[in-house]
Amino acid sequence: MTVLVSGHRVAGGVSVLGGVCVVAASIPARWFGPMPTDSYVFDPLTYSPLWIERTVIPAVSTAAVLLTLAGLVALFHRDRERMARWHRWFAVVALVGAALVGFTTVLLASNGEGDPTGTLNVLFAVLLGLIGLVLAGPGLLAWGIGYLRTGRRPLGAVLAGGVAVPVVLVVTAVALDADFGGLGGIPVSLPVALLAVGVGYDLWVRAV
Repeated sequence: MTVLVSGHRVAGGVSVLGGVCVVAASIPARWFGPMPTDSYVFDPLTYSPLWIERTVIPAVSTAAVLLTLAGLVALFHRDRERMARWHRWFAVVALVGAALVGFTTVLLASNGEGDPTGTLNVLFAVLLGLIGLVLAGPGLLAWGIGYLRTGRRPLGAVLAGGVAVPVVLVVTAVALDADFGGLGGIPVSLPVALLAVGVGYDLWVRAV
């Protein structure tokens, strides 16, 4: 039992770190300086904004998805026996979708420039990512609603809100033909980051 408790708490810390990475990965590279438009585009200087965009952000994005997925898996492992059947199945759908999104992120991050199979890899990754989002979105929403129905309001809110709020923000921005200005993707990433942090916190305080 002690090992199990420790494992869930470690997963909780990992999930919180994933939330931090979610926000970090969405910071616009231009915040670190002007983006070059000349020959440096092909050979960016180390630590330049373009280098950060091409080297750091893909790695941080991969870490964000995998660490958050680890937290969700630990949450399911802890609560699966106490879930209603429908709740458990939606959680499984959410995990499958999140795993596909994670695989997509890894595939896109590792896709080398100049690779003749790069375009095919990108198309394959985009297809998997779309399937993953279609599964993870409703799955996480229902997973969160299940917790809300059982009185676990904070956990249910971060799971459901982590899906619903970004969708509302994106749809609203498209409908109004607006963007988030210099904030880049940060507004959309914040609810997802709160999801990861909320899951991590719940795993830490309710390890069993």
